[in-house]
Amino acid sequence: MARITEECVARIKDSADIVDIVGNCIQLRRAGNSWKACCPFHNEKTPSFHVNPARQSFHCFGCGVGGDAIRFLMMFENIDYPTALRRVADKNGIAVVEEDENPEQQRKRRLRARIVEANHLAADYFHRQLCRNPEATHVRAYLKDRHINIEMAKAWQLGWAPPSFLQFQQLAASHRLDSGLLTEAYLLQNGSRGNYAVFRDRLMFPIHNIRGEIVGFSGRIMAEGQDPRKYVNTGDTVAFHKGELLFGLYKATAHIARADMTVVICEGQIDVIACHEKADIRNAVAGLGTAFTDEHAKALRKYAKKAILCYDGDNAGIKASEKTYRKLAATGMEVLMATLPPGEDPDSLILHNGPEPLRDAISHARPYLEVRAEIEQRQAGNNAAARAALVPQLADLVAEITDPIRRDIVIADLAVRLNTGLEELRATVNEIMRNRKEAPGSPYPQDTYTEEEDFSMPGESAEDGNRSEPPPHRHVAPIRLHPTIRNLIGYAARNTAAQQALVERIEELQDPINMLPGGIILQKLLETLPTPGQTPAWHAFVQALPPEQAAALAHMDNELLDIPDADDFMAQACAHAAADAVKARIDGIKTAIRAGNITPDEVERLFRELNELQQLLNH
Repeated sequence: MARITEECVARIKDSADIVDIVGNCIQLRRAGNSWKACCPFHNEKTPSFHVNPARQSFHCFGCGVGGDAIRFLMMFENIDYPTALRRVADKNGIAVVEEDENPEQQRKRRLRARIVEANHLAADYFHRQLCRNPEATHVRAYLKDRHINIEMAKAWQLGWAPPSFLQFQQLAASHRLDSGLLTEAYLLQNGSRGNYAVFRDRLMFPIHNIRGEIVGFSGRIMAEGQDPRKYVNTGDTVAFHKGELLFGLYKATAHIARADMTVVICEGQIDVIACHEKADIRNAVAGLGTAFTDEHAKALRKYAKKAILCYDGDNAGIKASEKTYRKLAATGMEVLMATLPPGEDPDSLILHNGPEPLRDAISHARPYLEVRAEIEQRQAGNNAAARAALVPQLADLVAEITDPIRRDIVIADLAVRLNTGLEELRATVNEIMRNRKEAPGSPYPQDTYTEEEDFSMPGESAEDGNRSEPPPHRHVAPIRLHPTIRNLIGYAARNTAAQQALVERIEELQDPINMLPGGIILQKLLETLPTPGQTPAWHAFVQALPPEQAAALAHMDNELLDIPDADDFMAQACAHAAADAVKARIDGIKTAIRAGNITPDEVERLFRELNELQQLLNH
């Protein structure tokens, strides 16, 4: 008899959002951190039917029925269990995998259960070693230095994997768990000299799935120089898939609901423990030393509608936060960012200054793109080219927002912050979104880039002992080129006299370069001066550009172009560019005035500048 595989059942249940499923059947009203309605299974006038998104369950206090989303569908639609599973699978785009109840399928189901059993036994063993083994003194000292006491260690079942695995093997054997099973659980590995322990002299963090099962481990090295991999995670097993698991989520779900459906995302396990135990921020979670995945974002979206990124403030932290932002924004979540002092992470901030600064940073978290714009503007300083490049860079991030109303609000805010025209920025975002949807091909290799797997925890090697598929290629949206800028680039790329004329007028071109989309490429071209008509020189120039800039030139060539009286022609072209720059500044000033969040003195100053620019444009 065919049956849905256990792994597929787990995927279907994990994808089920009970608020969404119940809300499509009956009218729900929010009641604090849960939802309520009149029970559909008995007659009542006062609502006693409650849906709890944190627990992904429903319960009626009137008639006593309750369960998960699958159970609700079975009762509401009067269907059997497999049919309810298929309804949810179809809704969430999950392919239903069926297998006959054959010996092989039975073996896989039993294997998963035995792996979970082995992991629970190992977690208990590692925890006892941490607490009692005299050889674990250095690990206990490390935890003491991090202000992690015995109660915290017990709460998270922290442990220590000793260098020798023989004692645990004997313990496992007494529970009829042989070496073959321990290898399947990724606790042992086969080497040229026989079996060896995966985790040796490491601080052990048990990894739970949302149902509370221990499905794997993350181990931090204790002896410097012993292993270049600071953290080692369990490899893929029938029970453990690193890209789908978040450290601390099984503890955080109820607290996420109490925090107005908000989750705090950290970079590492120690930071999560510090948030929960030292700062009473119990809605914190973290990945497992890898890039934040689509699966992570989808899992969080079931429990939270808002995410606060609490990453390190260094460049690596900013880079990691961007990838996480993109994944979360694509699910429709609102993404905020907590600003930590330079060089601090949540744990170190608590160690140095106590919990209050961290609580304050999280309570005052601001929209991610607002914080990101400030960081990028600060780093760009007075570099005109760098500031001009911010428009397409941030527009690419805005394009991740799925809610059109929220996206337009962000565009209006960034237009003021970046001192650019509202319509120009909106057009840039729309063009990026259109290009992503169409995903056109291009002969230039810069149109795609490979996502680097460099989001290991601090000090972790990319070679963490786990095999992974090569990272996918991601389409890069080209930056928008203002028509005037595109024309100037085309003239300079195809005519030597035009190129020289633009070089001689570089000073009067600074406003167009700084204020018109794509001006940064024109500046780089006038700095590089690739010889018109020489294809290798043009290709070398394009390939040296960042991917999104190179993609903007994908359909532009450098075949020689005859321009009679090039000096006069380019003088008119530059004058036209200057006028367009003035128009862009006027648009930016109007946007700032309409925003209404500036002082009366600033409004007066902007009106004076606006009048001067309009007079300049009319002459």
